[in-house]
Amino acid sequence: MKVLRAVFRIKKNEFAAYRSNIYLNFVFGCVPLIFSILFWKAVYGANKEIIGGYSYKQMITYYVNVFLMSLIINSRDNTVKMAEMIQNGNMHNFLLKPIGFISLNFKLYIAEKIIYLLNIFIPFILFCLLIRKYIFINVYVMPVVMLSACMAFILKYLIGCIFGLMTVWIEEISGLLDLWNNIENFFSGGLLPLSILPALIYKLISILPFKFLLFVPIDIYMGKHQNNELIFILMVQGGWIVIFTMILLFIRKKAYRFYSGYGT
Repeated sequence: MKVLRAVFRIKKNEFAAYRSNIYLNFVFGCVPLIFSILFWKAVYGANKEIIGGYSYKQMITYYVNVFLMSLIINSRDNTVKMAEMIQNGNMHNFLLKPIGFISLNFKLYIAEKIIYLLNIFIPFILFCLLIRKYIFINVYVMPVVMLSACMAFILKYLIGCIFGLMTVWIEEISGLLDLWNNIENFFSGGLLPLSILPALIYKLISILPFKFLLFVPIDIYMGKHQNNELIFILMVQGGWIVIFTMILLFIRKKAYRFYSGYGT
């Protein structure tokens, strides 16, 4: 508990110093949503037919959820910080102390996201009120959505840690990380709902873990999965967490053996 309190104090002080940047980034992040409303209004036309299994309101709600989920699970800064700690030698401070770096970093990651959500909560609610006629509401599935979103959060963190530890072998991972994020953004449904894609492509994407980062939690919110299908999807999502946890533990073991720190 002492560690958690200390972690939250650290992140609270950081966000207090950069609160204006948080609000500005949020405001500018809302701009693409406005364009999405206008774009899909033109695509749906006057008839407002179903596209990819989504109504017009569901489509706009999808992009609002993508915006919020992307803010929550974004781990690029965390991965870059981990890479910098390996590059400047600060990682050895954790190797010599009785505290796991991955677990401490995860606590920092959680604290950062919680404090960030508390800061943008009111602006986000106000924005949703402004576009409320375009929002599809489904409160009945929120517990399951929250469960799936938490698993997406963990999965994203595990992937980010894997890339961070790869800095032990690859001196500069920024380019590789940007490439991965672009690929991930498409295959996770960040650009378009995956249900719009041709059936064959969707089946191929479904084999990969990407869709569990964005598309699956949002699709559950839309009420597209019920009963046994919903349980199966959550089990598969949990299975990917187990797989990436094993990959992370394997890479961590190899990285710690290979790592040499010369920092302060």
